[in-house]
Amino acid sequence: MTAEGQLFRLCAEVVGAFVLYRWAVSPAVRWGARAAGAGRYPEQAINGAYPTAPATPKAGARAVAAVLPLVTLDALSPQRPAGGLGFVPVCALALVLWKALTADFDIAHDLRWQRWDRLATAAVGVGALVWPPLMPVAVVMLCGRLGAWTHHAMASLRLVKAYVAWMAADNVTLLLSGHREPAVDSAAWLVLASTVLLSHYVVAFVAKLRLGRRPWDWAVRNRTETLVASSYTWGWARFLPERAVARVIGAMAPFHVPLNIATLAVEALGLAALLGPWALVAALAGAAAFNGVVAVCSGLLFWENIAMVLVLAVTVAQLPDDMASVTFGWVPWLLSGVMYALVLAGRGWSPAWLAWWDSPLAARVHWTVVTADGSRRGMYNHLMSPHDREYGRDLGSGLTSEPFITFPLGGVEDERLYGCLLRASGPADIALIKEDFGFSCAREGFREAHADYLRSFFTRLNAGVTKSPLPRGLRLLKAPGSHLYRWGALPAYRRADGPVAAVETWHSEVYYHADRGEWESLREEIVMTIKVGLAEGRSGGS
Repeated sequence: MTAEGQLFRLCAEVVGAFVLYRWAVSPAVRWGARAAGAGRYPEQAINGAYPTAPATPKAGARAVAAVLPLVTLDALSPQRPAGGLGFVPVCALALVLWKALTADFDIAHDLRWQRWDRLATAAVGVGALVWPPLMPVAVVMLCGRLGAWTHHAMASLRLVKAYVAWMAADNVTLLLSGHREPAVDSAAWLVLASTVLLSHYVVAFVAKLRLGRRPWDWAVRNRTETLVASSYTWGWARFLPERAVARVIGAMAPFHVPLNIATLAVEALGLAALLGPWALVAALAGAAAFNGVVAVCSGLLFWENIAMVLVLAVTVAQLPDDMASVTFGWVPWLLSGVMYALVLAGRGWSPAWLAWWDSPLAARVHWTVVTADGSRRGMYNHLMSPHDREYGRDLGSGLTSEPFITFPLGGVEDERLYGCLLRASGPADIALIKEDFGFSCAREGFREAHADYLRSFFTRLNAGVTKSPLPRGLRLLKAPGSHLYRWGALPAYRRADGPVAAVETWHSEVYYHADRGEWESLREEIVMTIKVGLAEGRSGGS
């Protein structure tokens, strides 16, 4: 095939895969997951979009029917990308399977159907790792039955869906052309996979440019170091003394502009990634390093993203010359740029627009447990697995009528509000700011539903119901969480501390004074107390 023919074939496959992703794969997976149970029940307001009832045969049939045409089309050809490129979607699916299958059971609900969900998903997932046409069924089960439809897993899930779309486009191209060009086929998949993965950073880059009145406002004005202060308030690295953390924040403060510029530069690298193999490797390595810094500073661990960018980087570094000559250059770069533009316009997949001003105020609702002997322990988010992400964010904000003015970690989108928070000096200033900018998160019926959920959860925990699907000796194999807020002013509650008699919900507001390196508690009030039944039963590990 001539060079012109290779480029035409590359464009046809990439465009076809993008169209299929947008108009066939993504809608089918979304419909199938919802048919299987995701987000269908009222309890999702307490613990996230996670089914709380067994799947019915009819729902299962609808879920499989939604993606059956994709399975059929992808099964037309057994040939897959050359080299390690075929390992990329397999690794992405394996990571999501690991996280979903090793997460705790939701012990507030019956465990029998949850065990069947895991067994069925494990069987289909392993089958999909061996025979990729099954991947859309595995994604439907992961999202519809095991709650994998979350922000931190979305890059990996989108890579799998993009692979499903590419397989279908590749087979359609084969049927129309009558011959296959392995180097071109693999190049098309690499262009699509790189764009999907790096779009999560490119979108965040553009969002930050749009945040202020001028494109460089965020880089110049954002006090990024206050993210460390807010994360410490939430429970990240609370085993460190306050003075040590304050010194770290103080050391970061003079360098906030270079840090912000470096952030923008790393996020923007994806815009040039398809110009050459080492440009792509640099963009992927930069993304891994960036996610590592975010984890250290805030406890937000995007470990799935880190793993996938490293897998793709190693794969790209080993590309044969014939494939690299097709994958990189002006045409693949333009294809990638068009896809970025469509994603930014809302015509592709939907990465989160991660852009806000980091303020020194952290407002949160958190929980304390009171044991039968009257001692108090912290109820930190890892105890609430598989809903640890929800309990590490703003789930409890709906329990109070007090207005909020920031996101959980102190972020705000309004530039005027940001300026007011930086100038605040005490509780009186925050009260006035709330009058101008405050919003309520209270939801009708949420307090009662939340109390019922925690009462059921801890009653069954007291009765010795086993939370983990893993045997005691294998629990170290549980996948990491994404919000590492496992510490606080009180020791973390463990089953060895005895049965829980009550759960207290507290609303806290903490302001970090950068000028003196101190955290000031502006509010610490109890919102509600939930009595828990001290059911007798066997003891069990957590």
